[in-house]
Amino acid sequence: MIVATAGHVDHGKTSLVKALTDIATDNLAEEKRRGMSIDLGFAHAEIGVSAQGEPLTLGFVDVPGHERFVRNMLAGVAAIDLALLVVAADDGVMPQTREHLAILSLLGVPRCIVALTKSDRVAPERLAQAGREVADLLADGLHAHFAGAPQFALVATDAGDPGVLALRQHLADAAAQLAARSTAGHFRLAVDRSFALAGAGRIVTGAVLSGRVQIGDELVLSPHGISARVRGIQVGKQRAEQALAGQRCALNLAGVDLKRRDPVRGDWILAPAAHAPTDRLDVRLRVLASEARPLPSRQMLQLHIGAAAVNARVAALAGWDAAPGSSGLAQLVLESPIAALHGDRFVLRDPAASRTLAGGQVVDPFGPVRGRDRPARALQLAALALPEPAQALAALLAAEPGGVDLARFALARNLRADEADALILAQAVQRIPGSVWGLSVGHWQALRERLCEALARWHADQPDVSGVAATVLAPGLRTVLLRAALDSLVEAGSLQREGLRYRLTGHIAQLSEADADLLARVTDHLAPAGLRPPIVGELATLLGLPQPALLEFLGRAHRLGHLLRVAPNRFYLPPTVAELVRHARELAAESADGGVDAAAFRDRTGIGRNLTVQVLEFLDREGLTRFDGIRHRPVD
Repeated sequence: MIVATAGHVDHGKTSLVKALTDIATDNLAEEKRRGMSIDLGFAHAEIGVSAQGEPLTLGFVDVPGHERFVRNMLAGVAAIDLALLVVAADDGVMPQTREHLAILSLLGVPRCIVALTKSDRVAPERLAQAGREVADLLADGLHAHFAGAPQFALVATDAGDPGVLALRQHLADAAAQLAARSTAGHFRLAVDRSFALAGAGRIVTGAVLSGRVQIGDELVLSPHGISARVRGIQVGKQRAEQALAGQRCALNLAGVDLKRRDPVRGDWILAPAAHAPTDRLDVRLRVLASEARPLPSRQMLQLHIGAAAVNARVAALAGWDAAPGSSGLAQLVLESPIAALHGDRFVLRDPAASRTLAGGQVVDPFGPVRGRDRPARALQLAALALPEPAQALAALLAAEPGGVDLARFALARNLRADEADALILAQAVQRIPGSVWGLSVGHWQALRERLCEALARWHADQPDVSGVAATVLAPGLRTVLLRAALDSLVEAGSLQREGLRYRLTGHIAQLSEADADLLARVTDHLAPAGLRPPIVGELATLLGLPQPALLEFLGRAHRLGHLLRVAPNRFYLPPTVAELVRHARELAAESADGGVDAAAFRDRTGIGRNLTVQVLEFLDREGLTRFDGIRHRPVD
């Protein structure tokens, strides 16, 4: 169990931790000289034995109380189980008492215990009054979940004081009752200390927010993308083979890339699959009631998340006015990328006034640059804000007829591949082959029906057209979804595909007798020519027709879908174009970067350089490939 002390400067937090653990956390020379905690202090103590006979270990995070060191305090409460609010009986509730308590509440710390220190310096009446002040503060709306927190009057400097002993026993009982934290999800550790140790190398310490790590694991320093390997692990004061969610640990890291950049406070050590830096967070935000005016929308504020502090601006969403005491949806636009995922807690401070303004929880770590205030986006965020992944995915699938990016959802929720697969299977999601997308079964069936209805209307309006290009049927629909739905309908026998066009099974284009005869003659010459059909002039000679008349017919056949104009003077049969597309996709699959260049396509098809260029440009125009300036890449 991780316990964080909080409270005003000089109220006895460090002394109390020493009395409980016999460890002095003010171990920096400047701290000893000045008599206050500047940086985070850490201590561990075995405080009892569990029902299973295993030692109960408490990890204490002693945070500074001076106002100027609140940022360091924030780095210490990234993942704690219980807050130990320290209030000196002679001073009572002070400004930093209130701010620390607000931060603990905004960060979602679940439980609180109160230590009334310096009780030997005041009369019983003053001690009772101090207790009432704290109780009244905890009964405030923001801190309501702390209401009724147990209080212990004690002399913080005396390990044998009855109050200290009672507090120690209460902590032991709380640790024994604490349920083991789930180790689901990828490993994530928020770095709050980093240093080099002679003979060992780089050491980082922090709280494990999720997952587990073992010696030998390959990790990533995020958001920088630097690889590292775990050489050693220490939990508490003991060497360990692994560290789990809910523990504080130290990792001994090794890696050539670490020489490029040392880890610092605010960085994350992550499983590679969880590395996804972001600079836009869509969040659920609560403004403190103590503020005099709504949260400023353009002012640069300081975001504290994990152990990181980064500048950010706030954009309220869905018509929320960000008034004091209210909560709503907002987007945080960050000055630099960070590592964050759904559910991460944070606070916002005004760096100029050194004051905490608001706090909340990440809803979507990958906020959109455009359309953040659309009604559809509000529906998405309402679904994403649901606490359980299964609830959120079900609501998101229901709200998204165009499909859900399942990979992004799993990443945002920090789901391992096996966890994501089990969730998707339980939801009966219609997965789109070869892609990250999925639809609800209802939306999938509705899409298929909509495509069939669109084709039926097209055939009724233009009975002489043999088929329709996919993009015409559902403009704006994501290509991978459109093609998957059409392919499923072809497989089911509802549609027929001819080259790049689709038609309902049973539909036959009604050509005039003369056009049907001429098309058959043209086909007799194009089919044997394969991937390099004759140009219009050559075809006119073969058919014994004037070139202008033939060109007029070929254009009409192209518009009706019987032929495809790949270049101004060259027409293809639809099945031949389908073969060209197959070659492009095969080449892309075989290449290291998933792209195709003209030379490789020319060699594979044998159609020559000039025609290769024309064919690839045609595939780009049709949306079957995309040219990135160097290579052509198939569009899913």
